[in-house]
Amino acid sequence: MEFSDLLPDISIFKKSITTEEQISSTEAYNLWNALRARYISIETYKLYRNFVHDRDFDLLLDGHIEDFQEQITMLENLADKYKVKVPAKPSDQLQTSAHIDIITDKLIFRRIYSDLISELYFLSRSISSTTYNDKLRRYFIDFVENHLNNYENLYKYGKTKGWTDVAPSFKTHQPGEKEQLSAGEAGHIWDHLNLRYDQVQLTRIFLDFVHDTEFKLILEQGNKILQKQAKLLAEKATEYEVPTPEKPPASQKAKIDPEIMEDKFAYRVILKGIQEAIDSHIGAVIETIRNDKLRKLFFDLYNEEVELFNDLIEYGKMKGWTHIIPTYRKA
Repeated sequence: MEFSDLLPDISIFKKSITTEEQISSTEAYNLWNALRARYISIETYKLYRNFVHDRDFDLLLDGHIEDFQEQITMLENLADKYKVKVPAKPSDQLQTSAHIDIITDKLIFRRIYSDLISELYFLSRSISSTTYNDKLRRYFIDFVENHLNNYENLYKYGKTKGWTDVAPSFKTHQPGEKEQLSAGEAGHIWDHLNLRYDQVQLTRIFLDFVHDTEFKLILEQGNKILQKQAKLLAEKATEYEVPTPEKPPASQKAKIDPEIMEDKFAYRVILKGIQEAIDSHIGAVIETIRNDKLRKLFFDLYNEEVELFNDLIEYGKMKGWTHIIPTYRKA
């Protein structure tokens, strides 16, 4: 059973939720900031392409520009729809015939690679902070997915060219074995396993106090997903000889009056934890640069977390559990 199968048919509530097609003040900023970043990306790419020597590298950057242009069109239309101020557009032409030997393909790769990483962080935050307008959040989810694909393609290409840096290795007690992890990647396995154990323990506590039958079923299914992911991470830790943290208790009973614990509070705490987990997954994807299979695992965890977050936001609105966010005033 998929987690979404437990959610009610939220579509029947859509009309009342998004009748006026409003956005929050935070979402107006996210929209403006995403468009500003894409303008800067286009400007940077067009400038650096004047100095690229490698034909395949040039074609790779051209593909990125096509994606950026498509997103710019979407963002400009959204800004016009919601009457959000837009930043100044970059110049169409940034061509020069000058040849500067010091600007190498490796330097261009490193600068663009760094820019893509910084953009990933704030685009990811745009997802977790866009909680009022569901359609806009879906745009940001799609943008991040496309951005992650472009990031990975760029990194893999730079790796084949020898343009990437080699991070410190995670040393094991098996001399002569191929070093499969960087020190940072081992840290992310440990951090993620700790995160999942903490979330399992917190979910179990809330299961003893929630009153809403539907919400209880959602938490039970969420607990199963968390335990499945924790098991997978523990297996990876064993495979790569990464020390594992203590597991949460098999069961625990808290002596708290059930009336004190509101379902709304439990929902908000869990949702906040999911927001923080999204940031952790993005960081792991970005910093897992040696082990491709492990990066795929973190990428899958990110996708699952985002879809769960999206579903729970819509569910929380239907239940009236989400915070009331300041709306953006068009005039």
